[in-house]
Amino acid sequence: MRYEKFGRELAQLGYDITPLRGKIPQLAGWQHRPDTSLEFEKWGDANIGVVLGGKHNIIAIDIDVRSEQAANVIRNLADDMLGSAPERIGSAPKTLLVYRCTEPVRKIKTSIFEINGKANNCVEALCEGQQFVASGLHPDTHKNYSWPNDSLLDYRPEELTALTPTEIANFIQTCNAALADFGDLKSRSQTNVLPFDKGANFDFQENDTATSMEKLGAAVQYLENPGLHYDDWVRLAHAFKAAVGDGGLPLFHEFSQKSDKYEFDETERLWASIGSVSKIGAGSLFHLAAEAGFDIANWDRKYGPADLAEEEIQTTPATDATDGSFTAASVVGPIPPREWVLDGWWPSRTVGMLFGAGGVGKTLLMQQFANAVAEGERFLGIETMKMPVLSVMCEDDADEVKRRQLQINAARGIDDFGNGPDNLVLWPRVGADNVLVTWPSGGTDEPGAFYLNLCDKVREVKGDADGILLILDTAADMFGGNENERRTVNTFIKTYLGSIVVQHNATVILLAHPSLSGLASGSGMSGSTAWENSVRARAYLARQEDSDDIRILSRKKSNYSDISGNNDIQLIWENGVLAIPASEDALDRINATTLKHAIMAEVDIAWGEKNAFRKQGARGYKVALPRQLPTHKPAAVIKAANALIADGNIVHIDRYGFKTEKSV
Repeated sequence: MRYEKFGRELAQLGYDITPLRGKIPQLAGWQHRPDTSLEFEKWGDANIGVVLGGKHNIIAIDIDVRSEQAANVIRNLADDMLGSAPERIGSAPKTLLVYRCTEPVRKIKTSIFEINGKANNCVEALCEGQQFVASGLHPDTHKNYSWPNDSLLDYRPEELTALTPTEIANFIQTCNAALADFGDLKSRSQTNVLPFDKGANFDFQENDTATSMEKLGAAVQYLENPGLHYDDWVRLAHAFKAAVGDGGLPLFHEFSQKSDKYEFDETERLWASIGSVSKIGAGSLFHLAAEAGFDIANWDRKYGPADLAEEEIQTTPATDATDGSFTAASVVGPIPPREWVLDGWWPSRTVGMLFGAGGVGKTLLMQQFANAVAEGERFLGIETMKMPVLSVMCEDDADEVKRRQLQINAARGIDDFGNGPDNLVLWPRVGADNVLVTWPSGGTDEPGAFYLNLCDKVREVKGDADGILLILDTAADMFGGNENERRTVNTFIKTYLGSIVVQHNATVILLAHPSLSGLASGSGMSGSTAWENSVRARAYLARQEDSDDIRILSRKKSNYSDISGNNDIQLIWENGVLAIPASEDALDRINATTLKHAIMAEVDIAWGEKNAFRKQGARGYKVALPRQLPTHKPAAVIKAANALIADGNIVHIDRYGFKTEKSV
């Protein structure tokens, strides 16, 4: 059941919905978001409309252009000027893009153009008091509406790209000019970008019904309809009824007949479906007429739009915002520098991730990092920001966490467990229910029981501090969705973990296991690319090939720092911790491993290039390899090569020379 399933999912994401027959709302007063829209079972396979405006100020850019070339130009303009947005297609090449606005606005549209013999081409920003079909059958094509890329179900309303009224107006103006290059002007734009409540207080109700009818008839002469959006037609039907009651039906027919889509029966059905109306509707009607040149004070003057000079589309100037937004002109220095929990690696007040295979030591490394942050000490030679730390560990019991802490204390020169940092809270939860969010109905997220407990614990540990580091180990224990599904991953990262960031000024680092393909490729990734795209920083801890105790920590992503060049840190497991090699023994082991890989690389190169080294006998490498590796002592090179040959990592094939095991 379409409405029951997808309507419920949209409603639970935070969208206001309404059942439709085709494009026609089935509920009286649907603009006011009646509770009856949530009777999902009742509406069965009804089309699903998303009501615009509301608390999120959702808007839709309706590219109502029938020329494929012109539509593509407008679509590209939207990408460049407005940014990315979910895209809905009903009857291609026409398309619709969904955004939100920083404040409530009225709709705005371009002029109407005829392009290649096709009438009624325009672009509109649909706003408060309107709706669009999100799912269902198109009444003309009889095919399903589609979302070719991201579905609306992939976004909560607050995640949609936010636009200002000025940005919307500038876009419509640019579209107006672009469409003029493709076709002939048929009707100029009638609307301005205004806060929605402006003009809504017009009260043109008359005690004398005859006078009201006559005034409405005069206003109708100024209202254009050839390119009117269906939602606007419905809204104006309410306005007509608000102005003069049921007696306004003939005038509404007169107005509707201006459209080439006019159908007598459909107009009658819409009029009959309208129940209670308000004066606001009537005010909106007369306001639109006034924008087209209707003289409210002298309404009985006998002239029409043809007598008016064409005017440019107008916009309201930008005003100071109260929602935290600001103009570029208001930005003056100095601006506080960006803060890092780990300089260049983990930006503060963001969500980051550390991937690593099981047993590689990522939990140990993060516990070491937690100690450094709690004390404000350097970690791996890098500056940290001191703050309280909460580390949630779902894979180890309390005894194991304590053993690990004792090892870390010893490495830091602390003998007594009780002398560790008291602003680091270790929370082992192996065997407990650690799920933060689930999707029990298949499409609607619900917080797990642990989510509220975690938020309370974060608040407790943070206390009066300015921020907190929250380490979550691991995603497999806390994420109750499909790791390959972009929408659920986004919800987990941006909504649930993101809310902890915002509410508690937290920096969150989530630990995760890579997939087999992520291990094989060296990317360290797992599941949907949303894991990568949703976080601000990502690192990967891996074993160095053919080594049991050497690790490579790689910075795979950092949105706010330069990660070009070599971003790897070589670590060695020594005395129970992972550390940058410093002891002579550790350096020797690192150097031996490095030399081993260098020799094998030279053997592969020599084999591929068919040089003299390849043609020499079994002892020729003892001369050739030291020459190729002059930074190493010849005796060390020969010793390492002999060991590789003895272990079978390098083989000699008679007459053909040396190969590595991989190239055999």
